Amino acid sequence: MANFRDWALQYVLSDEDAFQHSIAEKAAREIESTSANRATVGNWAASVQPWMSSSLAGDDDRMDDGDDGSSGDIIARAKALGFLAGTLEALDKNILRTDQLTFLVGFFGAMFSYDHKAGITASTKALRRISTMKGFKPDMGVKMIEDVSKLKEDFRLQAVATRLEIYELFLSLIQNQAVNSELQHKYGASSGFVVDLLQLCQHERDPRNLMIWFKIIATLLSDYAVSPEVTEETFKAFSAYFPISLRASATPIGITADDLKAAVRDCFASSQRVASHAFPFLLQKLDQGDAVTVAVKVDILRTIKACVERYESPQTSIVPYTEKIWNSLKYEVRNGEVKETIDATLDVLRAIANKLDGSRNQKLPIELLKNYIDVVFKDCRVDLANPTYTKQAGVLVMTVITSNIRGYVLESAALTDCVRQNLRQPKSPSHTKDLLLILNSFLKSRSELVANRKKGHPDDEEQLKSESRDHLDALFHDTYLKIWTANSAEPESENFETLKHILQGLALLANQKVVQQDGSASLLHSGAACSEICALLSQVLLKGLTLSSNDNVTSSSLEEEAQLALRAVVMTYASGYGEFSRKAKAEIQKRDWANASEYSLEALKSLVFRLAFVGCSEIPSDLAVDAISKSPSPLQHFITLTATLLDLFPLVPASSITSPTKESLPNSYIVAALHAGLLFFKDACISKYPSEALVSHSKCDANWIDEFSALPQNWIQLLYASEAADSAIESKGEDSPEVYRQFLRLSLFLTRHLYRAVSVGPNAVWNDRIVGQVANIAALVIRNLSEQVQITCGLAREAFNLFTESSTASSPKHTSELLTRGVLEGLWPGAMAELYHPGGIAETFLCQHLDSEGLPPHKCTTRASIGLILTNKYKGGPSTSDPEGLVIKQVLTFWGEKLQGASTSDVTRPLDTLNTIAMHVLAGAVARQDKHVLDVVPTLKASLASDHPNGSAVAHSLGILVRDSDLLSPENHAVVRRFYKQWTYSQLAKPLYEFALPAVDKPSPAAAKYRAAILSIVSNCAFGVYEADLEPLVRLLIITLGAPTTDPGNREHLAPALEIMVEILTNEPDALKSHIKAIIDSAMAVYDGCLPGSQGKPAAGETRAAVARRNAALTASRKLVLQALAAMPKKLEESVLVPFSLPLQRMLGLACGDPVREVRQVARVARENWVKIA
Repeated sequence: MANFRDWALQYVLSDEDAFQHSIAEKAAREIESTSANRATVGNWAASVQPWMSSSLAGDDDRMDDGDDGSSGDIIARAKALGFLAGTLEALDKNILRTDQLTFLVGFFGAMFSYDHKAGITASTKALRRISTMKGFKPDMGVKMIEDVSKLKEDFRLQAVATRLEIYELFLSLIQNQAVNSELQHKYGASSGFVVDLLQLCQHERDPRNLMIWFKIIATLLSDYAVSPEVTEETFKAFSAYFPISLRASATPIGITADDLKAAVRDCFASSQRVASHAFPFLLQKLDQGDAVTVAVKVDILRTIKACVERYESPQTSIVPYTEKIWNSLKYEVRNGEVKETIDATLDVLRAIANKLDGSRNQKLPIELLKNYIDVVFKDCRVDLANPTYTKQAGVLVMTVITSNIRGYVLESAALTDCVRQNLRQPKSPSHTKDLLLILNSFLKSRSELVANRKKGHPDDEEQLKSESRDHLDALFHDTYLKIWTANSAEPESENFETLKHILQGLALLANQKVVQQDGSASLLHSGAACSEICALLSQVLLKGLTLSSNDNVTSSSLEEEAQLALRAVVMTYASGYGEFSRKAKAEIQKRDWANASEYSLEALKSLVFRLAFVGCSEIPSDLAVDAISKSPSPLQHFITLTATLLDLFPLVPASSITSPTKESLPNSYIVAALHAGLLFFKDACISKYPSEALVSHSKCDANWIDEFSALPQNWIQLLYASEAADSAIESKGEDSPEVYRQFLRLSLFLTRHLYRAVSVGPNAVWNDRIVGQVANIAALVIRNLSEQVQITCGLAREAFNLFTESSTASSPKHTSELLTRGVLEGLWPGAMAELYHPGGIAETFLCQHLDSEGLPPHKCTTRASIGLILTNKYKGGPSTSDPEGLVIKQVLTFWGEKLQGASTSDVTRPLDTLNTIAMHVLAGAVARQDKHVLDVVPTLKASLASDHPNGSAVAHSLGILVRDSDLLSPENHAVVRRFYKQWTYSQLAKPLYEFALPAVDKPSPAAAKYRAAILSIVSNCAFGVYEADLEPLVRLLIITLGAPTTDPGNREHLAPALEIMVEILTNEPDALKSHIKAIIDSAMAVYDGCLPGSQGKPAAGETRAAVARRNAALTASRKLVLQALAAMPKKLEESVLVPFSLPLQRMLGLACGDPVREVRQVARVARENWVKIA
């Protein structure tokens, strides 16, 4: 037989929660083992009797007498009851019978009458546990509420945690549907238990307890049929807390002021029975004027909105108060200045309109909504004619009328007519602008209502089918066009804002849709009206070409607005883009572009880029103009743009080009616009379609290149002229990601067409600048193709065939090299595998065609880029044509030997071209961490150690190996290992420190080259790469900065050294502390040495461009010096810097007069920072 009394004693004597829990678990298991027979449960309940008797024998008297043992009795009694509560918590919910639960409810309930000082928390926990058990009956819940309510005034004396337990008990009981029914059956509408609860909890102030108390109140009001008198008393109980706030507390409680506001708001909105009290109370609070803060005002408005949205039976709960609400709230907008308050007010007015309209499943009588709108419109109609209040009145009436479709259909014509009437006789230009804003907002809201028509009640769509449209049809000619004509004739700057609003309105007007009888949508206006709107917008964009620079007074902002408006129009009225492109093409072709002025060239550039933006920056809609018209293709605008620009090219024929600069600019702008159109359309696809769909639709099994061979060269122009058909293009709707695949297909055809045109065209037209643009187009298109498509189409071969029948790899020109770079740049490594056969195209190109000297810089850069791509995207391995990696090993060895030979040969030749190409070839392999790079490292170090002058060039260019490049970006599918820079630094730079910092007694003439090599690499690495070597690196920086700046070789080191210094200051300034004097002295010397004139006169034969580059480098060095000095006071301790403060302030004061403005700005910042150093 279990000894429950011993367990109870152990529980009472223990202060450890874990031990107490184990005792309770033991007691629970014992009860369960006996199936909770009467004797066992009786023994368990009687086990706490020693501690209970004192509570009935006059504990209060003993406490009053000051008995020292009474406090211990109270604690022990609480623990004893805790033993029972803990046992119930651990007990199976199904084990106790109803009669046993009844006994326990009586026992624990008695504690609230006899023992207010101990055991309340435990008793409450026990009752909560009982309420969840299988044998629990509703009448037990009623008794629990009655027993706990007997605490009366002693409730407020309980601890916060105890009250929280009681609130949790109350909430669980009143939310229990069975207890709910029992309470209402026993008390009826009088709901005496509610009154008891209100009296019990009326003084609560703890935030956590209030959250539950407010939830209890909300439940009582929403789920219990209480009498009006009780409703009023309940309202008084929670409204006394409004508006509620929360004091700042040092101890986080997990509850915010917004949480409390929301909880009180739920009470207000819990039942329509509260409406007669809530609305007058809230409006009275709102009408207190300046005494109400913005936060309180917003709280009131949000509470009113919640009431409106959640009250049932709006005829009785809301309609009686709508006019009062309107009369109070309208001034918050009419005279309001605070956005938060205005927005909250509009939310309330919108909520009322939607409530009176009905729900998605059931509409209310239309008179309710009409009467409300009439009240609003009556007041706003007068204000619309008053410039002071026009905007506010428009916002108010617009909010109400366009809240739902029924409201729009009821009053849209009246609102439109009212605005139009005021526009005929505006009081001022600002009055006109405000009225246009209202009209535009109305059209925008109408579009949203039509677009969302299927989300509401079925009657909404039926209403739109039968709506009157005469007032909308008249807007273009009667309103917008008249005001445009009147204001555009007077090009004063104050009219531009009005004109911009008109352009916005025209776009909205042209995009208006009507619902046909079958539920489909078509354009509101006829094709003729939309065409007229497009003509007006096109006229604005064409003014740059149609008018001279003196006559064209259209502001750029107005042109940008027209551009946006026209784009919006042609996205639904597809024919409008064709009209715009034809007009633009005709205007462009009228002029002689061989001798164009700067103004005309700028106008051309602006127009062709706007042509691309208008047509391709969004996916056109497949909406038909009317019910019988054919839906356009989403690719129609892209085809139109491409065909138009191809027809225009070349604007300047080869015979008229005498210089590859100015005369070729018109042609360059056309190709650039093609590139822009591709970019715009690609971005539009990315915005419209999910990324997974784009990936899957960039794949295709077909060989598009083979398909193109059967098509005419002018296939795109034929598509535009409807002289050719393509079912794959024409059958796609705007929502199908297949549009993206067909866009890629068209783009690849365009690339092929341009490449073939370059191959046969005159060099004067296809100069390097334009060919470079074509190469960029190819890179853009090809990088978006999947690897599968690239392989199927054989694009790796086309990089060298240039989409022609014969390979150009055997006789490369710079033009073809640019085109080759464009294709290679966008290829996946897997698509290039066929190039890497031993002795194949890649090896031949890398080891033969790239090996040249004396190339101009731009040609050298192109070849270097090709070398980098080919070595980076090399994909060798067992499953490839080069399983041993022999190709890449051969290539790297070849270039390593070339560098070594140039650095050790007795013949001194310029190394610029060779060095640039070699470093880029190595850089591609370095990014992959190719193991064969390690075989070249000794060769590079030998070049550095050589006394040959070219060794210095190699040292300065080593940074190319780790320099960030667009060619190595993920977008171009480059193979870049995550830690390749750390790998390169550890292999090349780190071993050089001992040679770059020789001992004082062992000077080394090659040390300067080693320092240059380290700086070149480190300046292109993140701080984390070289963080472990800060000590030798700082010494190296000091030596570098201390070298004479008059030496050109030293000047080259300054910028990277200073950049690294700034980086160290940013990330680990303590590394500089022990060297601070040397660093500051060197920095001051560098600044003085880089001042204009400090380098002496230019050397004989030094070109003006070389002088400019030298001066720019000196300016950059001065700026970097000052940035480093400016960072020191923020990064280093003041005590370290104090000795240098005065000299530096004098130096920085002089630097504030530097001849370069950007340097002066940095100097001022640095001086302000150093002034703070005592």
